[in-house]
Amino acid sequence: MASVSIFNSESDEDCWVIQINDMVSESHFSILQKIPVCIFHVPKSLSRGKPEAFSPHLVAIGPYTHFRPELYPTERFKIFAAKAVLDHFKKHELKQVVQEFHDTATFIRASYHKYLDLKDETLLYTVAIDALFLLNFFHNYLNEKLSGSFMRGLGDQIQLRGLTLTKDAIVRDILMVENQIPIYSLLKILLFESSEPPHLVQEYLGSMLLSFCQQHSPLKITHSPTCSEAVSKHCHLLDLMYHLVVSDAVKSETPIPDKSEEGISAVQKSANSEAIAISFNKVKGVLCWTVGSIKKLKDVNIPLAKPFKRQLDRVIKVSSQLDDLSSNPNLSEEEEEEETQMIMNIPCVRELDSVGVRFQPLEGGNMAIEFDENKGIFYLPVVKLDVNSEVIMRNLVAYEALTQPDFLIFTRYTELMKGIVDTVEDVKLLVKAGIIGSSSTLSVEETEELFNGMSKSIAPTKTPKLDEMIQKVNKYYDYKRKSNFFKVSIDYVYRSWKQLTLLATFVLLAMTAIETVCSAYDCKGYFDTK
Repeated sequence: MASVSIFNSESDEDCWVIQINDMVSESHFSILQKIPVCIFHVPKSLSRGKPEAFSPHLVAIGPYTHFRPELYPTERFKIFAAKAVLDHFKKHELKQVVQEFHDTATFIRASYHKYLDLKDETLLYTVAIDALFLLNFFHNYLNEKLSGSFMRGLGDQIQLRGLTLTKDAIVRDILMVENQIPIYSLLKILLFESSEPPHLVQEYLGSMLLSFCQQHSPLKITHSPTCSEAVSKHCHLLDLMYHLVVSDAVKSETPIPDKSEEGISAVQKSANSEAIAISFNKVKGVLCWTVGSIKKLKDVNIPLAKPFKRQLDRVIKVSSQLDDLSSNPNLSEEEEEEETQMIMNIPCVRELDSVGVRFQPLEGGNMAIEFDENKGIFYLPVVKLDVNSEVIMRNLVAYEALTQPDFLIFTRYTELMKGIVDTVEDVKLLVKAGIIGSSSTLSVEETEELFNGMSKSIAPTKTPKLDEMIQKVNKYYDYKRKSNFFKVSIDYVYRSWKQLTLLATFVLLAMTAIETVCSAYDCKGYFDTK
């Protein structure tokens, strides 16, 4: 069987030799070492949960997807959009734009993780057309106060023979991991085409990109970099979106804990736990004696009492938990460590609500998730969901795994939401609390499916503060649940201890009388029913 080759002709082999020689030359190799790889292929380990969320369906951006046969029919749309931008500036043709890119082919190649089997000219035409298309699409997001007349006059939609490229479909496609081109290419075209000063051009581009991210980010963004920083400090659009979402969360992951407050909280919780245990032990003796009497009554062999005995089984089953409930609710160090190592073990929203946990949006809208143990308040970022949110969130998770494998903060957030949202009732409670924004367009059923469909991380997330917060929520829930049971049990026993004592005495006397009678007479033969 003949082996498969990447080459289709001798000319392909010649191009490969030229590219390899260029890459290993001193000048090019130094460039490759300095420019970070930022545009990746998504491995199957990350995409297998929902592959269609990582593959563009309408518009191809960049060399990874530009020549896919199923996407190439929309190339005509992109060319019309590119021509509209060139006509708007009325200065240069596409060939001149590509020539301006001539010395940047090595920089562009260095940004892509996969080897690009394209000639330099083909690569530059690809990037130029896609960059012009994106500029045409982004111009509607430009801040009018900042822009003045810059890029005004372009059409709002791209149409061909009555077919309109839907905005949502384009948004989803251009925020996919494999469908990226460097922001540098967008800036270079604007600097070449526009007569505005370079610093203003950078401001205009940054304004477009930030406005786009703020409008389509699934998490509310209230703090963002300057327009210049958005262009100069970020590799591409998805990279900018990711850092806007997690920036505050990264800062909050390394806090300086207030040891005094922690100590006070621990002492108060320990004192409360001991008080509850002492109170419960006071009535435990009465309960145990009553249950013991019930067990003896169950052992008496009286056929007519079988229906009554079946009811006693339920009482005995509940009573078997007395020893566990009377123990100290604090977890041991080994249990805490084991709980921390679990990927996600947290009660759902309904369960947390049942023990008095309140949900409130984070002030400022950042992703620095918090839990106030003293007040029982769970602070979560506001999430705005629409038809694009699932694709965007999945690609943010994938991009984080590819670029930040040692700090998967956004991945951990999606796991947290997957953990606390089990049913539509959980979604309704989050909507009522303002965690799921009122501007969300998904139904409660669609929202529940979105969170439950998110994939788990394939590696440890290494987010100590967030993991510690999850552990605090679990402890608080267990503590409150046991406390509520103790309180109900104690109140019931204190109110009814006289009646319970009388009942237990009566049961014991009845049992003794029956046992005495049956020892003198053949009760088994008398009650035997054939």
